[in-house]
Amino acid sequence: MDALSLSLVLVFLSLVITVLAFRRRSDAGVKLPPGSFGWPIMGETLEFLFGKPENFVGDRMKKYSHDIFKTNILGEKTAVICGPSGNKFVFSNEQKLFTVFRPHPMQKLFRSYKTTAPAPPVATPQGQGAEAKAMDDVKAIRTPGFFKPEALMRYLAKMDSITQQQLDVHWEGLSEVKVFPLSKTVTLTLACRFFLGIDNPERIARLVGHFDNVTLGMHSIILNVPGTIFYRANKAAAAIRKELVTVIKEKKAAMAKGAPMQDILSHMIVAADPNGNFMPEAEIADKMMGLIVAGYSTVSTTITFFMKYVGENPDVYNRVLAEQLEISKGKKAGELLDWEDLSKMKYSWNVMCEVMRLVPPLQGTFREALCDFTYAGYTIPKGWKVYWTVSTTNKNPMYFKDPEKFNPSRYEEGEAPPPYTYVPFGGGPRLCPGKEYARLAVLTFIHNVVKRYKWEVLFPDEKVMGDMMPTPEKGLPIRLTPAYGSYSVVVVVAGEGEDYGGAVVAGGGGIAPRPISL
Repeated sequence: MDALSLSLVLVFLSLVITVLAFRRRSDAGVKLPPGSFGWPIMGETLEFLFGKPENFVGDRMKKYSHDIFKTNILGEKTAVICGPSGNKFVFSNEQKLFTVFRPHPMQKLFRSYKTTAPAPPVATPQGQGAEAKAMDDVKAIRTPGFFKPEALMRYLAKMDSITQQQLDVHWEGLSEVKVFPLSKTVTLTLACRFFLGIDNPERIARLVGHFDNVTLGMHSIILNVPGTIFYRANKAAAAIRKELVTVIKEKKAAMAKGAPMQDILSHMIVAADPNGNFMPEAEIADKMMGLIVAGYSTVSTTITFFMKYVGENPDVYNRVLAEQLEISKGKKAGELLDWEDLSKMKYSWNVMCEVMRLVPPLQGTFREALCDFTYAGYTIPKGWKVYWTVSTTNKNPMYFKDPEKFNPSRYEEGEAPPPYTYVPFGGGPRLCPGKEYARLAVLTFIHNVVKRYKWEVLFPDEKVMGDMMPTPEKGLPIRLTPAYGSYSVVVVVAGEGEDYGGAVVAGGGGIAPRPISL
């Protein structure tokens, strides 16, 4: 027994020595970025997940380098590439030096399924075999062109109608409401209608809580025991997947009876690979869940913080209102938004841009190095992860004067930020495919909410939770008043005698106190 024990110990030690020697050899002669891998196993994951991401990155930029530093996040050796030059480098080298990588919690929650006749794993420029397939799910939604302007153009009126309906149901007649719950319901209703072709309010209401849990679990420690964030996320993902499989079966039955293909789900059902194989229902459900999560959390966060910042800045509210009333002025009663109207919402979009600068709806994304490459004089080994984040530029006074100040005028003609300093939707081949969809969703909400209401933020210093996915602790309570019921004077930029949707601009530059019918 003693000899056997000694042999086992020797074998174990030899394996450890071999692994350590291999690691030393793999890094020998390589100038790695400055930084620290943190604690064994956990690395710096806790600081990354539970501290503000902009502080995590900013503190290490000051300590190590303003261009690049190394860390260990979620079990992966990671190089964080910083600044506008870093943004340009990442966007210019997609599919060349690195490919998209989903952290392990996301891989667990958004499972990839094999097709009925799987092809053998083959290395590709985008990744390896099945993993490459999982990483490039977005191609399945790009192909039908659903996110192209000409497709979204047809959906705009329905988006306007849904937004009006949601405001009627949830806010009409109330004096105090919470913004975040409504923003989530509106956003999920739009996503379910556009992506899945369903508009059942009860079904959608059941999904809201599940999508919240999945969103939180995407950046969490994989600890699948009751009470943990990941456990709740895993249970929620299973519930969503089950519901989506039911929706898929219903959709197939409707299509068999001749129902038109007017949503992304329909086209995904009939999509086939070169061998004529269709995606299994479970795989379709998984892809649709990922797509809805992407269009749900980011848009609802942006709408919520629009209400916060505009509610705290009456001058901004007045300019947004004037712009939206100018659009309504030329419309008949009940006429919905059209594509031309969006081009007239320049200031409203500038406001949204400033909201996304101060509270990015998505902090950053990961990549995986396909080969050894050099950046800023340092080598990033093959297999390492690269983290790209907006926080290295968004609040840097070198690029944004008074960076903590809410100032939508930054984006006006002649005042645009320097290249690669403001990139909320990424760039290059991985530019967010849903950018135009998100723009429509938030501008449609703005158009409807400012015409109906003025509002006051009840807790201006409300704590923001969930730094990877910003969430107001109390749900952002506000006090509503009808936009015109109180006959309040609204300052607008207009000439004397101009008609704003039924209100005549008086000589003092305000809207005269008489009711407006919109």
